[in-house]
Amino acid sequence: MSSDDQVHPKRKDNPAQEFIFVGDKKLKKLQKDAWAAGWWAEKKKNGIMWLAPDCAGQVMLHGSSSDHHAFDNALAAFRKAGLQV
Repeated sequence: MSSDDQVHPKRKDNPAQEFIFVGDKKLKKLQKDAWAAGWWAEKKKNGIMWLAPDCAGQVMLHGSSSDHHAFDNALAAFRKAGLQV
């Protein structure tokens, strides 16, 4: 990620923060794409809240992705919040 890329303010304030994720390997790849695009991940009680670099979009992913629609729903939520996937 270059210095010209847009990054969530909390990423700038916490440069040591490591990548965190929930779910299976398909969801992990999607979350890695969000992390690479400058999104910020916060642990919550039931999963991880992903915050967009522009501070306008957010996506909640729950710890258990038992629903077979989980990946499609997460992908749609990230796209709606502005992630280019």
